[in-house]
Amino acid sequence: MQRVGARELKLHTGDVIARLRRGERILLTLRGDPIGVISPVDQTALAEAIDEEARRVEALGWLALSASALRSWDDPDDEVWDQIEAG
Repeated sequence: MQRVGARELKLHTGDVIARLRRGERILLTLRGDPIGVISPVDQTALAEAIDEEARRVEALGWLALSASALRSWDDPDDEVWDQIEAG
């Protein structure tokens, strides 16, 4: 695992991000002392965790999608704005 100092991270953020995208794990240091590890995200695991959390909060009633929640998307008054934007 390669080390990156906080100052280097600040100055070369793009390079560090490129290294993460290539799968590299990076030890972040501050004045030479290790303070954390930056690692790439497992996209599959992240998607599964988000789906699981959405199912959990939906079961608790915190998140519910219904037709009435999206009714404003079909507001007939929006057609006026569409015509104005079209010029």
